Amino acid sequence: MPNYLISVTVVADDIEAARAQWARLGFALAPGGVIALGCARVVLRDSAEAGPGFGAFGIVTAREPDAPDAASASHPNGARALAAVAGQHENPADHAEALGRLAGQREMRATSAGLELKFANARLEALTRPAFAQRYADAGDGASRALVFAASDLAKTRAFLRAAGLAFDEKFGRLVLAERPIGYVLAFEAQ
Repeated sequence: MPNYLISVTVVADDIEAARAQWARLGFALAPGGVIALGCARVVLRDSAEAGPGFGAFGIVTAREPDAPDAASASHPNGARALAAVAGQHENPADHAEALGRLAGQREMRATSAGLELKFANARLEALTRPAFAQRYADAGDGASRALVFAASDLAKTRAFLRAAGLAFDEKFGRLVLAERPIGYVLAFEAQ
Protein backbone atom coordinates (compact mmCIF):
# COMPACT_ATOMS: atom_id res chain seq x y z
CA MET A 1 0.00 0.00 0.00
CA PRO A 2 1.44 3.42 -0.90
CA ASN A 3 2.14 6.01 1.76
CA TYR A 4 -0.23 8.89 2.47
CA LEU A 5 0.91 12.42 1.74
CA ILE A 6 0.57 14.07 5.17
CA SER A 7 2.12 17.50 4.71
CA VAL A 8 4.10 19.80 2.49
CA THR A 9 6.11 22.43 4.34
CA VAL A 10 6.93 25.67 2.56
CA VAL A 11 9.46 28.09 4.05
CA ALA A 12 9.19 31.86 3.57
CA ASP A 13 11.57 34.68 4.46
CA ASP A 14 8.64 36.95 5.35
CA ILE A 15 6.09 34.65 6.97
CA GLU A 16 3.45 37.32 7.62
CA ALA A 17 3.51 38.46 3.98
CA ALA A 18 3.34 34.81 2.86
CA ARG A 19 0.34 34.09 5.08
CA ALA A 20 -1.44 37.22 3.81
CA GLN A 21 -0.73 36.22 0.20
CA TRP A 22 -2.07 32.67 0.66
CA ALA A 23 -5.18 34.05 2.38
CA ARG A 24 -5.74 36.47 -0.53
CA LEU A 25 -5.50 33.48 -2.88
CA GLY A 26 -8.46 31.91 -1.10
CA PHE A 27 -6.89 29.60 1.48
CA ALA A 28 -8.18 29.51 5.06
CA LEU A 29 -5.18 29.43 7.39
CA ALA A 30 -5.41 27.79 10.79
CA PRO A 31 -3.15 28.96 13.62
CA GLY A 32 0.51 28.34 12.91
CA GLY A 33 0.08 28.88 9.16
CA VAL A 34 -1.50 25.49 8.47
CA ILE A 35 -3.73 25.04 5.42
CA ALA A 36 -5.87 21.93 6.04
CA LEU A 37 -6.72 19.91 2.94
CA GLY A 38 -8.54 16.72 3.89
CA CYS A 39 -6.01 14.40 5.53
CA ALA A 40 -3.10 16.44 4.13
CA ARG A 41 -1.93 19.97 4.85
CA VAL A 42 0.35 22.72 3.60
CA VAL A 43 2.39 24.25 6.40
CA LEU A 44 3.85 27.74 6.01
CA ARG A 45 7.01 28.19 8.10
CA ASP A 46 9.25 31.14 8.80
CA SER A 47 12.79 30.67 7.48
CA ALA A 48 14.05 31.28 11.04
CA GLU A 49 12.05 28.21 12.19
CA ALA A 50 13.39 25.92 9.49
CA GLY A 51 16.79 25.25 11.07
CA PRO A 52 19.81 23.63 9.45
CA GLY A 53 19.14 20.67 7.22
CA PHE A 54 15.45 21.42 6.88
CA GLY A 55 15.67 23.34 3.61
CA ALA A 56 13.00 25.43 1.93
CA PHE A 57 10.66 22.55 1.14
CA GLY A 58 9.68 19.35 2.91
CA ILE A 59 7.26 16.49 2.33
CA VAL A 60 6.05 14.21 5.11
CA THR A 61 4.45 10.86 4.33
CA ALA A 62 3.10 8.08 6.54
CA ARG A 63 1.61 4.61 6.25
CA GLU A 64 -1.65 5.73 7.90
CA PRO A 65 -3.63 8.89 7.08
CA ASP A 66 -4.15 11.72 9.53
CA ALA A 67 -7.77 12.42 10.43
CA PRO A 68 -9.32 14.90 7.98
CA ASP A 69 -9.49 18.43 9.35
CA ALA A 70 -12.95 20.02 9.34
CA ALA A 71 -11.35 23.33 8.29
CA SER A 72 -10.41 21.81 4.93
CA ALA A 73 -13.96 22.23 3.64
CA SER A 74 -13.93 26.00 4.14
CA HIS A 75 -11.47 27.33 1.57
CA PRO A 76 -13.09 30.18 -0.40
CA ASN A 77 -11.24 29.08 -3.57
CA GLY A 78 -12.89 25.64 -3.42
CA ALA A 79 -9.75 23.61 -2.61
CA ARG A 80 -10.71 20.50 -0.66
CA ALA A 81 -7.59 18.32 -0.91
CA LEU A 82 -4.01 18.31 -2.03
CA ALA A 83 -4.10 16.44 -5.35
CA ALA A 84 -0.43 16.54 -6.37
CA VAL A 85 3.04 17.85 -5.73
CA ALA A 86 5.03 18.40 -8.92
CA GLY A 87 8.66 19.32 -9.45
CA GLN A 88 10.86 20.02 -12.42
CA HIS A 89 14.01 17.89 -12.77
CA GLU A 90 16.77 17.78 -15.35
CA ASN A 91 16.44 13.99 -15.56
CA PRO A 92 13.43 12.70 -13.58
CA ALA A 93 14.55 9.05 -13.87
CA ASP A 94 17.60 9.86 -11.73
CA HIS A 95 15.23 10.43 -8.81
CA ALA A 96 13.11 7.27 -9.20
CA GLU A 97 14.58 5.39 -6.24
CA ALA A 98 14.29 8.29 -3.77
CA LEU A 99 10.77 9.16 -4.93
CA GLY A 100 9.72 5.53 -4.69
CA ARG A 101 10.88 5.42 -1.05
CA LEU A 102 9.00 8.66 -0.34
CA ALA A 103 5.79 7.27 -1.87
CA GLY A 104 6.28 3.91 -0.17
CA GLN A 105 6.21 1.95 -3.39
CA ARG A 106 8.26 1.03 -6.42
CA GLU A 107 5.44 1.21 -8.95
CA MET A 108 5.49 4.37 -11.04
CA ARG A 109 4.48 5.58 -14.48
CA ALA A 110 7.42 6.66 -16.63
CA THR A 111 6.85 8.65 -19.82
CA SER A 112 8.79 11.16 -21.88
CA ALA A 113 7.27 13.83 -19.58
CA GLY A 114 8.81 12.27 -16.47
CA LEU A 115 7.65 10.10 -13.59
CA GLU A 116 4.34 9.90 -11.77
CA LEU A 117 3.97 8.08 -8.47
CA LYS A 118 0.76 7.55 -6.55
CA PHE A 119 0.41 8.25 -2.88
CA ALA A 120 -2.70 6.75 -1.29
CA ASN A 121 -4.32 10.22 -1.38
CA ALA A 122 -2.40 12.24 -4.00
CA ARG A 123 0.27 11.95 -6.67
CA LEU A 124 3.89 12.97 -7.02
CA GLU A 125 5.12 14.21 -10.40
CA ALA A 126 8.80 14.54 -11.35
CA LEU A 127 8.71 16.28 -14.73
CA THR A 128 11.14 17.40 -17.38
CA ARG A 129 11.43 21.14 -17.99
CA PRO A 130 9.26 21.08 -21.15
CA ALA A 131 6.58 18.96 -19.46
CA PHE A 132 6.52 21.21 -16.38
CA ALA A 133 6.23 24.28 -18.62
CA GLN A 134 3.40 22.71 -20.62
CA ARG A 135 1.39 21.57 -17.58
CA TYR A 136 2.14 24.37 -15.12
CA ALA A 137 4.62 27.15 -15.94
CA ASP A 138 7.88 27.89 -17.67
CA ALA A 139 10.68 27.57 -15.12
CA GLY A 140 12.15 30.71 -16.64
CA ASP A 141 9.80 32.61 -14.32
CA GLY A 142 11.58 31.06 -11.32
CA ALA A 143 9.00 28.38 -10.51
CA SER A 144 10.10 24.75 -10.50
CA ARG A 145 7.56 23.30 -8.04
CA ALA A 146 3.79 23.11 -8.18
CA LEU A 147 1.10 22.32 -5.65
CA VAL A 148 -2.11 21.06 -7.24
CA PHE A 149 -5.35 21.27 -5.30
CA ALA A 150 -8.47 19.18 -5.84
CA ALA A 151 -11.66 21.20 -6.21
CA SER A 152 -15.14 19.75 -6.44
CA ASP A 153 -16.37 22.43 -8.84
CA LEU A 154 -13.88 24.23 -11.08
CA ALA A 155 -16.59 26.65 -12.21
CA LYS A 156 -16.87 27.90 -8.62
CA THR A 157 -13.09 28.09 -8.30
CA ARG A 158 -12.90 30.01 -11.58
CA ALA A 159 -15.61 32.41 -10.32
CA PHE A 160 -13.73 32.97 -7.05
CA LEU A 161 -10.45 33.68 -8.87
CA ARG A 162 -12.13 36.15 -11.23
CA ALA A 163 -13.99 37.91 -8.39
CA ALA A 164 -10.73 38.20 -6.42
CA GLY A 165 -8.99 39.71 -9.47
CA LEU A 166 -6.51 36.81 -9.68
CA ALA A 167 -5.03 36.02 -13.09
CA PHE A 168 -4.91 32.38 -14.16
CA ASP A 169 -4.43 30.18 -17.22
CA GLU A 170 -6.35 27.06 -18.11
CA LYS A 171 -4.01 24.17 -18.95
CA PHE A 172 -5.08 20.57 -19.45
CA GLY A 173 -8.22 20.95 -17.35
CA ARG A 174 -6.39 22.81 -14.59
CA LEU A 175 -6.65 26.41 -13.44
CA VAL A 176 -3.07 27.62 -12.96
CA LEU A 177 -2.60 30.83 -10.98
CA ALA A 178 -0.30 33.46 -12.47
CA GLU A 179 0.77 34.57 -9.00
CA ARG A 180 3.58 32.48 -7.50
CA PRO A 181 3.48 32.53 -3.69
CA ILE A 182 7.00 31.90 -2.45
CA GLY A 183 7.93 30.80 -5.98
CA TYR A 184 5.42 27.93 -6.18
CA VAL A 185 2.94 27.34 -8.97
CA LEU A 186 -0.55 26.76 -7.58
CA ALA A 187 -3.11 24.92 -9.68
CA PHE A 188 -6.63 23.57 -9.22
CA GLU A 189 -8.13 20.50 -10.89
CA ALA A 190 -11.53 18.87 -10.68
CA GLN A 191 -11.76 15.81 -8.43
